[in-house]
Amino acid sequence: MKTKSIYIYVVVIIFAIVLSSCTNELKIQDIGFEKSFSIAKKKHDNGNYLQALEDFNVLILNYGGQIGIDSVQYLLADTHFRLEEYYSSSYEFNKLTESFPESKLAEESYFNSAMSYYKLSPIYSLDQKETYNAISKFQFYLDLYPVGQFADKSNGFISEMREKLARKEFESGKLYMKMDQPRAAKFYFLEVINNFYDTSYYALSLKFMAEASELMKDEYNFQVYQKKYDEAIKK
Repeated sequence: MKTKSIYIYVVVIIFAIVLSSCTNELKIQDIGFEKSFSIAKKKHDNGNYLQALEDFNVLILNYGGQIGIDSVQYLLADTHFRLEEYYSSSYEFNKLTESFPESKLAEESYFNSAMSYYKLSPIYSLDQKETYNAISKFQFYLDLYPVGQFADKSNGFISEMREKLARKEFESGKLYMKMDQPRAAKFYFLEVINNFYDTSYYALSLKFMAEASELMKDEYNFQVYQKKYDEAIKK
């Protein structure tokens, strides 16, 4: 008898949960897009991000063809960003640009998709895959909006991340120099010289290239890189 009572109690609880879920979804449909969006946006603005995320997803599911749904898509992406779910935010910002290329929110979404990967970019000593992805996305934004409202910021972030990439190569070269392996060190210094000539590590890499060449008794390259270093520090 006791087992039967427990069974009935569990069934009632499950039914109540299902009914509650259905009621919430029906409520969103019943009150219409504008009011539903207003409620969801208020949750977002008040920092109730998990609740807002759920509402935005329901809105997109139920009002996919509604005028203004691009704003829902944008706030969905922004909510992921604020929750530091950067892979998801980049994906959702990309979804907006693909689904609503004419939206007034498209430019900001391109930029924020890049910002998502910027947030994923680690310290210089770690793998820099996401740094390269971020640079690529910022450059794509600049290709589309060369004088856009986020152009200066994009260029600034690209410069900052190129400094980080240059530092990674430079520090690897220095490590090999400390290990008395100038031939291996030259590989990394050359990477900076050839690909990161616009960073603060360019002149230093020229200096170390000269030193590495001297250690290898390569007089010709010692003279070449020493001269380039002298010219670089005069600029």
